[in-house]
Amino acid sequence: MDESFPGAENAFRDAFNLSDPTPKLLELIHTHPNVPTITDLVVIYMELVEQDPIQIHKLTAALVNLKNSKEITVAGCDRLGNPIQIQIADSLRMELYELLGSSLAGTEDTAVTPCNEYLIASLLSATVMKFGLCDSPAFPAAVERDLDYQNTSGVVNTDEVSVLGTCLQLCISGSYLCGPEGLDDGHVLSALEKIRKADILRHANGRRLLEVSL
Repeated sequence: MDESFPGAENAFRDAFNLSDPTPKLLELIHTHPNVPTITDLVVIYMELVEQDPIQIHKLTAALVNLKNSKEITVAGCDRLGNPIQIQIADSLRMELYELLGSSLAGTEDTAVTPCNEYLIASLLSATVMKFGLCDSPAFPAAVERDLDYQNTSGVVNTDEVSVLGTCLQLCISGSYLCGPEGLDDGHVLSALEKIRKADILRHANGRRLLEVSL
């Protein structure tokens, strides 16, 4: 990727590997206070989660600390191209919105593995939504599409990866996705029941994930 400053990729990787990444990340942003720096940071965050999903809560906690930081802003532009200063929270939200929205557009890799890009995107989207970092219409839209939850014909989605991605989203951030202004609980449960009866999830852990989602 095009780096925001020389050595940005390694600098962010090294920072995230610290027991407490926040001070170093803030130092890097303070030294290079612009939107490309936040873009690089978010890209490395996503890559590190893909490499080791178990680390997602530690990595996300660092982003939450950055979001809550008010003393640093980054240089960006408004819709007319005029220079403005942007809060870190807003810059993080915009970068996550764009990158995760496109990652949830559909599945290409049908292999159920820990590094499947769609499963990682589902894990990331649910986690950033839960922690208030980003809320995108792409998140519930992916659930609606993958569940086809208003389908009354009884036909269910047979794409195991997309179903598992939706189950991940519902397990982690279901209370944020469903409700009066979100997805309809009844439709979601009905669609999940259809999927369970169709027995399309071949992996035991996938079936357990489905049960937790119900």
